[in-house]
Amino acid sequence: MSTPSVQVSIVKCKDYEQNLVYQKVKEAVDLLGGMENFVAPGQKVLLKPNLVAGRPPDKCVTTHPSVVRAVALLVSEAGATPLIGDSPQLGAVEKVINKCGIEDVARELGVDIVDFEPVTVQNPGGKIFKSFTVGKIIKEVDGVINIPKLKTHALTVLTLAVKNLFGCIPGARKAQWHVKTHEAGIEYFAQAILDLHYFVNPVLNIVDGVMGMEGMGPGFGDPRHLGFLVAGPDGVAVDRIICELLSIRVNRIPILTVALREGYGVGKLEDIHVVGEKLEDLRVSDFKLPRGEDLPTKIIGIFKKPLKAYLTTHPVIKQEQCAACELCCKACPLHCIAAEEGALKIDEDSCIQCLCCIEICPNGAIDLKPGGLLRAYQGMKNFFGEV
Repeated sequence: MSTPSVQVSIVKCKDYEQNLVYQKVKEAVDLLGGMENFVAPGQKVLLKPNLVAGRPPDKCVTTHPSVVRAVALLVSEAGATPLIGDSPQLGAVEKVINKCGIEDVARELGVDIVDFEPVTVQNPGGKIFKSFTVGKIIKEVDGVINIPKLKTHALTVLTLAVKNLFGCIPGARKAQWHVKTHEAGIEYFAQAILDLHYFVNPVLNIVDGVMGMEGMGPGFGDPRHLGFLVAGPDGVAVDRIICELLSIRVNRIPILTVALREGYGVGKLEDIHVVGEKLEDLRVSDFKLPRGEDLPTKIIGIFKKPLKAYLTTHPVIKQEQCAACELCCKACPLHCIAAEEGALKIDEDSCIQCLCCIEICPNGAIDLKPGGLLRAYQGMKNFFGEV
């Protein structure tokens, strides 16, 4: 029998009361050997929450401020200096942290908020992607602690520990990555995320799953009380255990599918030692994933383009909810959203389905519409089961 190669801790946490969250985050980290096992006195440590957009904490779009506060306190108590940083797709991080409540935490604890000034770095250990443009701060600190929010994501199905480090790509450059990888498909994009995650190589991942988001995440899904925190030094292992907690098969998650096939991190259950709560005591059986997924068949190249609209989901604007703020126009890497006859419309032929528009819309005014063949395929699945 093989010896478990990595630990992942699970602790219950019923709500976001500050003292409770501190105790529970500390418990999760202590199960792994304590914060002193991950940071040392005198080090500068970047705390990287999910700060994708400026929304209130109760919307479950961003990492809850109580969790960020608890991690910052534990880092300080270990003698290191915490910094807080991320790079939202649009807008300055200072504006986002103000709206999501983390500015108050930074002010209370005297923690600096850092910008992600871009710098190009080499990644010789990458399996495919040998360089990245990341926030300069990534190379200046002694370690990174990754603090994701447990959410669904219309493109990658879930956004957890591995996906959260896509935020290390500064601002609008994220959209450029979607353009760069879209022709090769979602698994190629997943490989980019994995190469980036293990380039940044966080010393610890602590996932905020007290309140998660299900349905049409990452910006306007439905808040869902889950009541747990999950922590571990390996991002793939943490994400794998969360899939078990949510009763989601690994082959539904592109990042984990690629990780297991290509040997990123620790993704096999027999190699992960769970400490703390038992999986079966917290497992959820009815967690709702985003609607729609591309047909899992390989379509012959000459048919891909003409059948694209029928085989995939694509974003559509719900005009009754659209405030015409045009943030989606700014976020779209190919500029295929424009005003037409007094309303914003998406050019489906040009759209690469990166879903940046859905992520950035402050009003939940953009939805996903499945193509006709995809609807038929999903109907068959519902009737016959997996096909």
